[in-house]
Amino acid sequence: MSVATGTTNRRFRRRQVFAAVAIVLALAIAASALVVSSLGGSANSTARTNVPVVEGVGAPDDVAARAADAGAAELGTTSYDIQAGALFVSPSGDNDADGSLESPLRTIKTALARVTAGGMIVLRAGEYHEAFTIAEGVPLTVQSYPGEVVWLDGSEIVEGWQPDVTQSGGELWSVAWGTVFDSSPTYERGAPDNTEQYWNFVTAEHPLAAHPDQLWLDDAPLTQVGSRDEVTASSFFHDESTGVLYIGENPSGHTVRASTLQRALSIRAEGSTIRGIGVRRFAPSVPDFGAVTVERPDVTIENVVITESATTGLFITAANTTIRQVTVTESGMIGVAANYADNLLVDGLKASGNNTEWFNRAPVAGGFKLTRSRTVEIRNSDFSDNNATALWFDQSCRDLTITGNTFVGNAGHGLFLEISARALVADNYLADNRIFGMKINDTSSVEIRDNIVVGSRNAIAVLQDERLKSDDNEAGHDERYRDDPEMTWVGTDVSIVGNTLVGSSEALIWIEDYSRTRSARDFGITVDNNLYVRATELEPRTLIAWPTNAIGVTPFSSLADFARGTGQEQTGLEHLDGSVIER
Repeated sequence: MSVATGTTNRRFRRRQVFAAVAIVLALAIAASALVVSSLGGSANSTARTNVPVVEGVGAPDDVAARAADAGAAELGTTSYDIQAGALFVSPSGDNDADGSLESPLRTIKTALARVTAGGMIVLRAGEYHEAFTIAEGVPLTVQSYPGEVVWLDGSEIVEGWQPDVTQSGGELWSVAWGTVFDSSPTYERGAPDNTEQYWNFVTAEHPLAAHPDQLWLDDAPLTQVGSRDEVTASSFFHDESTGVLYIGENPSGHTVRASTLQRALSIRAEGSTIRGIGVRRFAPSVPDFGAVTVERPDVTIENVVITESATTGLFITAANTTIRQVTVTESGMIGVAANYADNLLVDGLKASGNNTEWFNRAPVAGGFKLTRSRTVEIRNSDFSDNNATALWFDQSCRDLTITGNTFVGNAGHGLFLEISARALVADNYLADNRIFGMKINDTSSVEIRDNIVVGSRNAIAVLQDERLKSDDNEAGHDERYRDDPEMTWVGTDVSIVGNTLVGSSEALIWIEDYSRTRSARDFGITVDNNLYVRATELEPRTLIAWPTNAIGVTPFSSLADFARGTGQEQTGLEHLDGSVIER
């Protein structure tokens, strides 16, 4: 993709207007008196550095307001129309009733047995400890009653605890427990973990990550440990061999809950809609894919909250799915995952605080990962405080539009495009992501424009390694389109234009071919009209790292040197230590 003709002068004039603001920003950085972002966080997020949020410096809208607008409406505030003939369900209902508003049914499963294709199930306020499937051929709508709070809850209250004295004289509490979940660490049930270095799902530091057991003491999650002797007041142990649960806090006067259901909802009917409800505390194993799974086309999920899932919150594996104003938080591994999800629209998603179990960052963890999906649009969404990469496209995704999103405080990359093709990345805000703000790896035809990228190791990195689509032994192909001539896995035709780049530890832009076969000219990279803001010449020392030849990378410490040495960046601006650097 290329930048629209005629926009360069307009963006340059915009940069001139913003120059005074950028000087103030640079002075603020130098004085360590930044305006700090306060977009929210979670107990699992890493400690943040100061994140500047400066109104006007390339920001299309107020960043905090944009993030606040993402996610589901508060449960109990939605009011959807109810169609004629809808079946009503209530925790106080009766399964022998007629399912009317005056005589609701007791369970969702009973309603599913009675509903006809195109029908509607309306859930009255309360908790539903159920797992159900919308069956193929019976598309329907499941929604909350107007103004009422509805939860699908995969947990139950655990009672019958008894004191249990340890050999060292300490006191635990135990209860007989027969619920056992599959702890397979990969998507293949019963298979061992990956053995390739850095690509195992579970790390040695967190060996129980793939165990779906979950316990809460008065709504505070407890950490699972591997033996009775390790139990503390904030942890639990499940001895599967004897069928006993142990906790370290006296449960008297408290409520202890444990997950007993794995998947909340499987959508297997084309054209179904889920809206206005919450889903919490389900315990899907990794090969169960998610607490909620979309398995047929043309499904809409709107104003739904999915939280505290043992591994994955939402999994999409069907075309023409719409995700609108959905919140997915505190998933054990990843908030949302998608595979073969063509024509996917994501508008107003909030994926935050995910990977609570500390799965390895690769191959799957964090906010949202998509594979083998085409024509995907993700807009107006917030990916923050995830304990891994925020948004990751991999394995031959194509025709991607990523606009108007925020990526703040993630422990991996903010945005990662890998072995994919054809993407527009525009008007996004990325700040304080631990590794790269944006990482573009083996991906072609990418337009990166009008983004603000603050902090991280490198603001924007365009990288190439030895993987090629022509390698038949390489994982990551979309078998439906093996002959696609545009899916090369070669990072060509990348434009970085009109962005605001502020402070990084290594470089604001880093371009490199690890295979040592191509220079930047071979990459086909265009860099122009960007605004570069640094506090000092050492923060970072390298402004742009550029492969002037195929052997290595040349670091440029100033924009003037870079422009002279490469012919790139003829209209960009550099602000250093509060001053505009003249060229």
